[in-house]
Amino acid sequence: MLFDALCYALSGFFMKFSDEAMDTKNNKVLAIITGLLCVFFTVLVCATSMDAVFIFVSILIGTALAKKVDSINHIISAIIFILLLYIIAPQFWAILLNEFGWIWLMLCIIAAYIDEKGNDFSDNKEENNEEVTLVDKFFKYRYALKVTVLIISLIGLLFRFFSITQGIYLFNPMTFICFYLFDLSYEFVGLYFDRFYDLF
Repeated sequence: MLFDALCYALSGFFMKFSDEAMDTKNNKVLAIITGLLCVFFTVLVCATSMDAVFIFVSILIGTALAKKVDSINHIISAIIFILLLYIIAPQFWAILLNEFGWIWLMLCIIAAYIDEKGNDFSDNKEENNEEVTLVDKFFKYRYALKVTVLIISLIGLLFRFFSITQGIYLFNPMTFICFYLFDLSYEFVGLYFDRFYDLF
């Protein structure tokens, strides 16, 4: 689980770095390189954790539906991630169909989409110097998916406690902690991006 946590954190770090390198510095080369590093660590954790596959596929689909996969670093990273995922996690498709995995995937996609739209709304309010509410903070830090992963992880814990494990895919309860590390790392880069960028 320590390996998973590290990969989640590094995935979040390079995901945000890639976004900021493109959006604020227009450095396409660095954005692509760090985007590929994000894919590398994402694929590593997906190779060991099926929960991670659900989470990162939902993030990809949710952001695509919100029209956020809109730059060269996003497109290249998305294509390579999908190709590698098909190779390393072929059982994912069976879990979707045979173990009710599609339920978790749909919930996570909806949450990821809501996060992206809510984040846009929150950013617009800040840019217009409007009053920022607790709900705005919720979406600014994309809590919809985090809460969804927490609930699914708790369901997994509850089902295991009552030995209900046949025919249904269950998240590991520790997945929420790993995913939260991903998000903390993502936000950390956002706060100190210029300092990290100056290292290059």
